[in-house]
Amino acid sequence: MPVYKKTIAVLLLAAALAVPAAAKNARGEKRSGRPVLTTETALELACANNPSLAAAEARIEQARQQIAQARADKLPKLYAALAGAWQGEEGAIPAYQGEPGHGIPIGYALNSFEEAYQAALGVQWLIFSSGAVENTIAARTMAFRGIQTREVRTGQAVENAVLVSYYNLQRARAKLAVAEEVLDLSKEHLVQVRNFFKYGVVAQDEVLRVEVDVSNGELNVISAKNAVDVRWRALERAVGVELRSQFDLPEPNRNAAPEDAPRWDETSLYALRPELKALDFSRRAALAVAAAARASNGPKIVAGGEAFAQGRDFWPDELDTWKLSLSLRWDFFDGGKARAQVKEYKARAQELLAQIEDVKRQVALEVSSAQLNFESARQRLDVASRQVASAQEDYRMALLRYKSSVGTNLDVLDARTALTNARTQLVDAVYDMNSSRADLDYALGLSERFKLPDGASLAAEGRHGAKN
Repeated sequence: MPVYKKTIAVLLLAAALAVPAAAKNARGEKRSGRPVLTTETALELACANNPSLAAAEARIEQARQQIAQARADKLPKLYAALAGAWQGEEGAIPAYQGEPGHGIPIGYALNSFEEAYQAALGVQWLIFSSGAVENTIAARTMAFRGIQTREVRTGQAVENAVLVSYYNLQRARAKLAVAEEVLDLSKEHLVQVRNFFKYGVVAQDEVLRVEVDVSNGELNVISAKNAVDVRWRALERAVGVELRSQFDLPEPNRNAAPEDAPRWDETSLYALRPELKALDFSRRAALAVAAAARASNGPKIVAGGEAFAQGRDFWPDELDTWKLSLSLRWDFFDGGKARAQVKEYKARAQELLAQIEDVKRQVALEVSSAQLNFESARQRLDVASRQVASAQEDYRMALLRYKSSVGTNLDVLDARTALTNARTQLVDAVYDMNSSRADLDYALGLSERFKLPDGASLAAEGRHGAKN
């Protein structure tokens, strides 16, 4: 066959082999055409499907409706009533026309008959409560704001869990790629050693040693695949929905540039943590409850009105009238119950003040620990990158020495072990940096999706609860 024909045949064969290869990614996995799961996509899915966030929304709605319940005590209450009364003949009161003792019997009094009915439509309105209702509303409002603020932290926790789970999955996939690469190197070396043994260059024990090394590599691949499966489950648990059958993942990043840490000071250290805001709202709610308990013994003014119809038959219509009422009530002594409640909730407010100080110290510790972990990961990333370069060169030289019969098989195995460790440590450094950065943001309370609401939005939430 002419040379140019051989060249054409080789090119056609290469093109034919390239077609199926194009449908695979760098690790030899077939592309499915499914969307790629990024961190942003995972977070969006978590916002829509995570049960913790759904439960948080339900708790916020409960607190919002408690405000509406408290505000309802300031509004008039409308009611309708239908009543019937039955009694024996001995309860009937005769009615007379004329002077007492000399009148003419004309029947019986309306309300004294054996059977009588009444239908009424009325209104009752607590006009003045000495501040009990107002302070109860304030307490419920503070409690709502505390819950709303606390659930911001729930969202941040979900966000952190999703990010860390995603990075751990990519870490496991990167380690699987390392294990597969090492297994390929081991198999290539085994082929070479068997050829040497075939021609009497090396003894059989070297073949056996490399075969053991290949078996160990296969076990490592199996373990790495299992780790990937477990990490998939963890990510799906954090997101709250099935992912593996719906999405592909981008290739894991096995070498990344060090990131800069977020800047913070003592003011911002506590300004963004929702727990501190929530505890302060709870403290204010406790003081409002104490004020409401103190006012419960004060005077109360209640106005009422009723229009009613009364008669012997159902539907009653023999007597149609109305009445208005205004009452003052003052429970000036209740056995000390209100006083005890005031002391209880003031003590609760003091307890919350102590908790705020303790949480501040906890926040400072969490931020410092996360900062140190992030800085450590950044430093290890640079060292691990240089270590991989050195290990790759060492393995290349060990392999060349072995091929030239001036090095030993043990040198090659040791160099490959060192290369495996270096690549694995680089993967850990990359994803430790990503995870520790997510943990640092979480410790600081930094989040684009879950932020502390401002005063205006809190007030709007309270008004929304009143309207609903």
